[in-house]
Amino acid sequence: MRNRTNRRLAAAAVASTLALTAACSAASTSTSTSTSATQSAAAPAASPEAAPLKMVGILTVSAPSVGFPDQAAAIEAAVAAVNDAGGIAGRQVELTVCNDQADPNVSAKCAQDAVAQGAIAVIGGLSVGGSGMVPVLEQAGIPLLSHPINPLEFTSKVSWPIPGGTPVSFSGAAIGLVKTYDCKKVDAITQSLPSSIASADFADAGLKSLGMKLNAKIAVPTTNADYGAPVAQVVSNGADCVVLALPPGEAGKAIAALGAGAPGVKAGLAAASLTQALIEQVGKAAEGVLLSDSFLPVNSDEAGMVAFRDAMTKYKPDAKPTSAGVVVWSAVAAVKAAAESVQGTIDAAAVQQALGKLSAVETGVGPALDLTAPLGIKDFDRILNTNVVTYTVKDGTYGPAAEPFSVLAALKENG
Repeated sequence: MRNRTNRRLAAAAVASTLALTAACSAASTSTSTSTSATQSAAAPAASPEAAPLKMVGILTVSAPSVGFPDQAAAIEAAVAAVNDAGGIAGRQVELTVCNDQADPNVSAKCAQDAVAQGAIAVIGGLSVGGSGMVPVLEQAGIPLLSHPINPLEFTSKVSWPIPGGTPVSFSGAAIGLVKTYDCKKVDAITQSLPSSIASADFADAGLKSLGMKLNAKIAVPTTNADYGAPVAQVVSNGADCVVLALPPGEAGKAIAALGAGAPGVKAGLAAASLTQALIEQVGKAAEGVLLSDSFLPVNSDEAGMVAFRDAMTKYKPDAKPTSAGVVVWSAVAAVKAAAESVQGTIDAAAVQQALGKLSAVETGVGPALDLTAPLGIKDFDRILNTNVVTYTVKDGTYGPAAEPFSVLAALKENG
């Protein structure tokens, strides 16, 4: 599997099957965040075969406590670049971005709007509102390509998670720590929430695949403001590595505390939890932190990632490229590949069927995506991407990626 994954990564680096690096734009972005082919007001209505294809992004662009505007910028850049390159099957793409505000009720309304528009696919971002959109999309048969968080995104028949989510990220972080730093004893620091504790369980699954086990789970309350005590416990336990199953802001605090109280202990976590901005904020303590991702580091010089950064610079110059943005970029790649394989009418049903036949979607930003074989374990049947790319923080930014590996065996053995 390792050699197969490596071959796919090499192919992805030189291939740009999306043609996401095209020249001048034929797309326009309106105040309603809709991107479509520019049409003359006097032009006749397009025939169904030539009309723009509708795509909807349901993302938490902003909310009272969290927001991912980087994902909105990335999907808009991806669609603009696709349109510049001739669209999908010769048809332009009309994108609507709906901010679900991390609210399931708003998310459901966004999904209803996608149904009303006749969207061929929905791109889902990091959002705790997923429980609202998934049932609506499932009933309508509209495929959802997402950055999965909600349990329904791991089980719905219309769900096509682009990264592997928590199970893959945290089993990969634990395995990556051992591979990179030869850890002998690994602890986990989590919040006292079921989802956070589950992340530590997946780290344990990764270690078990190596003949090891998690030494200790150290749970802190969600109101915790100081990570000095849990770091002291890691030191007392004699752990040489620690998995941080924490959201971004909390992960930054924990890394700073490790730098102050346990500089020799190596930390590993999901890449989405340590942005470049947070690395700069944490400073020297972030050096050597291991990140687990499904894709290459966003500063990689591989051809596909250069194409992503170039598109962001061209279409969204005020937005920073991020690993979370890479996910929705890749989701657009999968929709394009599926839609262009359809013989006949391109609609949601046809795209849904075509997605399940894609065995090697080359996005250029990581190992190829195989959408033909869901994982098939309880509660996480729809995990499709078990690839892990690990890299460390070096000189204040993301360092080179290590050899990719798959956590398929670890998850199936412990599923």
